Amino acid sequence: MRDLEAGLRVSLFQRRGKRILLTSTGMIFQEHARAILRQVENFLQELSSEPGQLRGALHLGVVPILNVALVPHLLGLFAAAYSGISLTVEEISSTEIETALEEGRMDVGLGFLTRHSPNLRYERLCTDQFALIVSEAHPWWNRRVIHFSELHQQRLLQLPDTFVMRRMTDEISRNHQVRPRTVAEINSIGTLLRSLGPLEAAALMPKIALRGKESLKLKAIRLQGKNLALEIGLLRLIDSGANRVVGAFTELAKAAVPKMIKK
Repeated sequence: MRDLEAGLRVSLFQRRGKRILLTSTGMIFQEHARAILRQVENFLQELSSEPGQLRGALHLGVVPILNVALVPHLLGLFAAAYSGISLTVEEISSTEIETALEEGRMDVGLGFLTRHSPNLRYERLCTDQFALIVSEAHPWWNRRVIHFSELHQQRLLQLPDTFVMRRMTDEISRNHQVRPRTVAEINSIGTLLRSLGPLEAAALMPKIALRGKESLKLKAIRLQGKNLALEIGLLRLIDSGANRVVGAFTELAKAAVPKMIKK
């Protein structure tokens, strides 16, 4: 370890008695080393595979609202087409996905296209709309369309502002000069949706939030207003084009997800 530090001319480790901890520089080195080792492993697996057979590993990050809605079917298609690739799926926020991709801890992300990072490639798969999600006990259950201005002081369940989706709905509310009444903030989308009936409230979420949750007896009511659309797609490093595993997943997702959304 001392030879490594001397060669790099940086301090990678903190020595506290018998304990050895990474410095901030050491943590950066660790993340890049992991990414390089994963690339080497994928390279060696490709060399040892049969001609035409793709081998390797894929680490996918997905935002919570899309995990149940899209990932099971998507992984089934991918595993059937590329049985030699091992899959790791991690449910995390959009911000965490972007950070993990930039640090080399993740290969590809499935989430909202914020286009915040100049180091990432954002590829749109589909577009969704924010809607008002209500339970059958809600007084607006029979409404077909609601103007966003009607949400002023209405009871809403919301995600914490650590979620990109919450920050999006806050911006939409400001643009419409609407201030909903937040009954509770809940950091689990599943729990939030299940609480709509008991708390006699509604939620602002993309319509895709209800995909795979038919048993909850919820409804997405169309909203009228400005800038209610959001893009859903893939995130990956700009220079990831040489990674054949990432390329294979990207092409499959681009073909499969739009069809899944239309069903």
